[in-house]
Amino acid sequence: MLKTIRLGLLAGVTAGFLAALLYVVDYGPGNSLDGVAQWFALDSQGAGRIIGFLLMLVLGTVFGILFGTVTGRRQVTLGRSLGVGLLMGFIWWVVVAFFLGTVINHLRFNLSFWLATFVPLLVYGLLLGSISFRWRIQQA
Repeated sequence: MLKTIRLGLLAGVTAGFLAALLYVVDYGPGNSLDGVAQWFALDSQGAGRIIGFLLMLVLGTVFGILFGTVTGRRQVTLGRSLGVGLLMGFIWWVVVAFFLGTVINHLRFNLSFWLATFVPLLVYGLLLGSISFRWRIQQA
């Protein structure tokens, strides 16, 4: 079980890094990372992008550990791995971006907010599931 959690952690860091890169190239050089820092009300003029990038790595790690815990010692299949990864991306969006960002920090919720946060986090989930599946198959 500890091995799958460790693989989930490593896959979460990797997928979080790649998802953070999506935020970097999305609307200019890291402009979307300010939105990630806004989820926790940590945005500032100078350091918002760096804080957002670090938050993507930390949250990617946390949800990677959760992914490793959920998948556990079950038989690994690509469909299950991608499905649980998508679920982790969706949970990340609901708990962090929607609940913390919109409900608690009173950020506005509109279609552009939904697309700017929901789609990259689903991509994170797909990356998490595919990276974890690939690494578990290689170690088996």
